[in-house]
This record gives sequence, C-alpha cells and structure tokens, in this order.
Amino acid sequence: MKTIFLVDGDNNIGTGLKGIDMLSEQDAVLVFYQKTGLALSRLQKLCADTKAEVQYIESVRGGKNSIDFQIITELGVLVGKGEADYAYVISQDKGYEASIDALRARYGTAFREVALRPSIEECLCLPFVRRAADRGQLCNALVKEYGAIQGNALYNHLKEIFQGPEPAAEPEHPAKPTRVRRGGHRRKTAEKTEEA
Repeated sequence: MKTIFLVDGDNNIGTGLKGIDMLSEQDAVLVFYQKTGLALSRLQKLCADTKAEVQYIESVRGGKNSIDFQIITELGVLVGKGEADYAYVISQDKGYEASIDALRARYGTAFREVALRPSIEECLCLPFVRRAADRGQLCNALVKEYGAIQGNALYNHLKEIFQGPEPAAEPEHPAKPTRVRRGGHRRKTAEKTEEA
C-alpha cells in the first residue's frame, strides 16, 4: 500500500513536513518548491531524517498559485495511473479542497483516500502513539486523546495484552542443609567398617 504526500513548499513547509520522520520505505514525498522560496539545501535538511523516498520538484513557472496548479496536476496523474492507494496534499491552503472534491466525485474508486492535510503527521494513524517513548508518555497521550477514563482503560487493556497474565510464582523449596565435615574423613568409610 503506497502513500504519496504532495507537499506545498510555499505554504508553512516546516509545519507541513512535521511527521516525515515517521514514514517508511513504502512512502513517497514530493516536495514542490520555487527558486525564489526556501533553498533546496534547506528543504533537503528538513527531510533528512526520513526513510521515505523524497523527490524535490521545482516549479516550472514562478508566480502566485503556480505550485498549487502543479500539485493538482501531479495528483490527477497519480490517481489516473493508480499509483497510490493514499495521496495527501500537504498544505494549509484551503484552495485545494475544490480540486480534491472533484477527484473524489469522479474517480473515487481509483484510490482509498485523497485528502488535504496541514501536515504529514495529520495523515498518520494515531501519531501520538508513535511519538511516545515510554509507558508514561503513552498513558499520557492516550488520556489526552480519549479523556481520563477511556484513556486509562485503553492503556490498561494494552498493558494486559502485551504483558500477558502474570506468571504463576514457583513454590520456594527450602535449601538442603549442608553438612559440615570435620577431620577430612568420609563418614561412609567409618560406617562400612562398623558393619563388617
């Protein structure tokens, strides 16, 4: 299942690329930028921590909305070729909504989801869980997302699943007393001589 992210480099790219470090090798990120915008070297630095395939696509023409039209054209081609199960335009520009709605209405069976999102992180399932580094952070994230009662219940349920039932404690066996030997001779030898 391939997911493609089409990132608008003209529109809060720092926010848009948030979550890029959570992507896998199966994902692709297309970063659209203009020569007059953020330098390519800076864009590459922002994308350095990802496993996803990243392509940097310079705008063919400068000017207002040139990147917007280029992104929608690329999205249409991807949908037409069936190259992505999931495709997301990453921008805070609401101007993309009409084009995305048109794609959904006419070509809804060609993909599982095409949507506009403000950041890559917003496209990922439960990103707050993936950010948690330990049990405490996970519990806090679940409480923040679902509220105190449901968050704690969910955390405790997950904890039970992963830890499994407590292993039964093994009964303690008393240690055998050790005999202290005196004189360096074995008793068995002395017992045998008495029997004979």
